[in-house]
Amino acid sequence: MIGALLANSGFWTRVFFREKGSATYSHGADVMFLGLWWFSVFCFVGLIGTMIYFVIKYRRRPGRPAMISASHNNVMEITWTVIPTIIVVLIFIAGFRAYAAQIVAPAGTLNLDLSAKKWAWDITYPNGSGATESTKPNQMGALEVPIYVIPEDTPVKLTMSSEDVIHSFWIPDFRFKQDVFPNRFTTYWFQTEPLKETDRDNPDLPYPNKEHWLFCAEYCGDNHSEMAAIIRIVPQEEFTRWMSEPFDKGMSLVEVGSILYKTKGCVQCHSVDGSDNTGPTWKNLFGYEVAYSNADSWTIDENAIREAIYNPGVKIRQGYKNQMPTYQGRINDKELRALIAYMKSLSDKAGEFDASQTWGGAGQAGG
Repeated sequence: MIGALLANSGFWTRVFFREKGSATYSHGADVMFLGLWWFSVFCFVGLIGTMIYFVIKYRRRPGRPAMISASHNNVMEITWTVIPTIIVVLIFIAGFRAYAAQIVAPAGTLNLDLSAKKWAWDITYPNGSGATESTKPNQMGALEVPIYVIPEDTPVKLTMSSEDVIHSFWIPDFRFKQDVFPNRFTTYWFQTEPLKETDRDNPDLPYPNKEHWLFCAEYCGDNHSEMAAIIRIVPQEEFTRWMSEPFDKGMSLVEVGSILYKTKGCVQCHSVDGSDNTGPTWKNLFGYEVAYSNADSWTIDENAIREAIYNPGVKIRQGYKNQMPTYQGRINDKELRALIAYMKSLSDKAGEFDASQTWGGAGQAGG
C-alpha cells in the first residue's frame, strides 16, 4: 500500500501542490498556499519535537542540581535572525510574483462589465447582452442561476462594481477572489483554458465545454448562499455565433422574457406564483391597480413597468422597501418589451396581446 502511494506521482501532486487550477495564475497560488502550509508543518513538528526532547532529556532529577543556563551565544542569535529573514524575503518575492500575475491583465483581453447586487451576478457583453440561459442545480438552492459563456483560450477582464453592499467575486477553480464595492470599480482577469474534445462538463451540449462555479464570498444578506452563477467555457466559433445572435430569432417575446426574468436577477426578489418575496410578485401585476407609499395609486401598464425598472425609487410599493437597483443601461428596450410580454402572460387582466410575437421581430438585441 505504502509502496503504491510512493510510486503514484498524482498522489504527491495532490498532497503537495493540489490539482491544477483552471486559470493561468492558479498554479502559483497553489504553490504558495501548499508551500506555506508544508513549511508551517515542518516548523511546527520541528519545534514541538525539539521541545519534547529537551523536556525529557533535561528534566529535573532527584539529587541532581539544575544546570546553569548559557547567558549568551552570538552564533545562535545570528543564525535565528538571518535564516528567518531570508525565508521571509523569499516568501515575499514568491507571493508578490503570484499576486502580480493575478492583478495585471495581458493586452488583448475580452473586456466584460460585471454588476453585483443582492443577490445576483450580471455580466454584460460587448454586444449589450447578458446571460441567455439559466439552470437550477439539484445540489444547491431553490433558485435558478445564470450561465455566462466565455470563449476558450482567451484572456478575459472583468470591470466590476456593486449596486448595494460589498460582494466578493470568487471562482474556486481559479484560486482567486476579488471584492466588489459600491461606488468604485475593481477588476478581475483570467485566462480560459483550451478545450479538449473530452471536456464535456455538460454532456447535453454538442460541443466541448467546461463549467466553473461562481460564488459570493462576502456575506451580503438573506440569499447570500444562493448568489451563484456558472462560467461556461465554449469553443471560439460557438462564442462568436452566440455573440451575433444571443437568442434564437424564432423564440417568442414571452419565452425570452421568462429567460431574462431568471438571468437578470429578477427571480431573486419577485415571484411569479403569487407568493410574497423581497419585492412584489409578478403574478396578476399587469393591469391591476397598486398602492404606493409615496405616490397615488396607479394601474400597472407598460409605462409603470418601464419606470419601475429604470427608475425604481420614484414610486415605492406600499409594504416594500426602496431597495431595488436601477436597470438603466443593463436592460435595453428590446429586452424590456420581452419582460413586459412575460408579465402580461402572468396576468388575467392583460387583455388582448400578441403572445406569439417573436424575438427576431422586435429589433436587434442591444437596440
